[in-house]
Amino acid sequence: MRLTGFLLAVLWFCAGDARAFENPVYEVRSIRVEGNKVTKTAIIEREVVFKTGDFIPADQLNEKLELTRSNIINTNLFLDISIAHTVDSLMQMDVTIYVKERWYWSVLPYLVLGDRSFNEWWYERGRDLRRLTYGLYLTQYNFTGNADIFSAGVYLGFAPQYYLGYSRPYIDRQKRFGVSGRVFYTSRRNLAYRTWNDKLAFLSSDSLSFSRFGATAEVRYRRGHNYFHTVFLGFSENQISDTVVRANPGYFGEGKDHQTLFNLGYEYRVDFRNVRQYPLKGSFFAGSINHFFTRYGKDQTNLLLLYNRYFPLAEKWFLEMGLRGKASFPRRQNYFLVSGLGYGGNIARGYELYVIDGQYFALNRNTLKFKAFDRKFDIGWIIWKKEFAMVPVTIYPNVYLDYAYVRNFTPERSNSRLSNTRLAGGGVGLDVVTFYNINLRAYYSVNQMRERKLFFTVGREF
Repeated sequence: MRLTGFLLAVLWFCAGDARAFENPVYEVRSIRVEGNKVTKTAIIEREVVFKTGDFIPADQLNEKLELTRSNIINTNLFLDISIAHTVDSLMQMDVTIYVKERWYWSVLPYLVLGDRSFNEWWYERGRDLRRLTYGLYLTQYNFTGNADIFSAGVYLGFAPQYYLGYSRPYIDRQKRFGVSGRVFYTSRRNLAYRTWNDKLAFLSSDSLSFSRFGATAEVRYRRGHNYFHTVFLGFSENQISDTVVRANPGYFGEGKDHQTLFNLGYEYRVDFRNVRQYPLKGSFFAGSINHFFTRYGKDQTNLLLLYNRYFPLAEKWFLEMGLRGKASFPRRQNYFLVSGLGYGGNIARGYELYVIDGQYFALNRNTLKFKAFDRKFDIGWIIWKKEFAMVPVTIYPNVYLDYAYVRNFTPERSNSRLSNTRLAGGGVGLDVVTFYNINLRAYYSVNQMRERKLFFTVGREF
């Protein structure tokens, strides 16, 4: 019996030693960062999913290196990232992260349409060039090397605006807490004073129809690499003209021509997208609650949930599925705060030209895409700045199908025919992802009213 036990112990030891040989464990001896002339090394090290002294099994190494690379890409501070590692005979590993920094200064002429989108301006506003807002937009995306952003803008024309902002992702040594702030002033002579037949109705005036001055502040907490908490506080003083009050007494409510508004909000995000600017794999969840305190008018509470999932189906095929919903209280709301579908990402494709007011909505978006083209073009022979010398171009043909529903408890106030009914829209599109992850989209949509149109957008993912 003793001999049998001894033999079993030897066999167990040898089997364990064989397993260790097949899947060795590396000790992280050092982590170095190279290529960062502006960005502080600590900002990059914050995104690394392991630290010096950690032990990493060989079969987990590639996953951890790829997660690290994805995290660094998602800082949006670099044009290119590569990670190399070496292992010595003692199974000690040295990791080197190479980064290529982008050009952080941006002083650009600002030219934008005063409408919700290019498509609304093109189809609904007669391509009126008087609806252009123009000016200068200055941004420094890495102001002190701490991934902090300083921005300022002066805009004139259709919707004049002035603002100053600063954001710093980390203010503590552990790099968990961040802050941001912004002050702004905006005014308009041509104002969307109500929604009618699910379209914005505008009121023009030779004098100001609307003005707004305010400030915002945020405190953010990042737990680990993928979990984010944000507390938001906003204040604004809003004013409308007597003409707007007469046209829509419910703009601020009760025929008021001014409103003092405070906004207290909280958001929780869980972000596992591989590349936030144009994700192809992973998931994203966000939930928020915002309460608006009004000195004149009705208080309002908004709840918003959003979940996106990204599936790589094959080598070049990808599926994106998204679901978002909103609930707001009370049921009867002032026009200035009511919001259904039609703004930002809350749009069902095929209904880009509509604003569907309501207190509740649900939106489901589904896109199947194929990577048809992926190349980098060297234009260093015509441009001296190396940060702009390589231009990536990736093209994704796609098909999509969206469903939506908006619950409006007061449809008579906007003569709505699209609220309180199921909506569906779909079509085919083409995404071109290029320099700094700018996404150029062209897509042809049809909705359940059999309206067919070609739409264009330029932007980036949230």
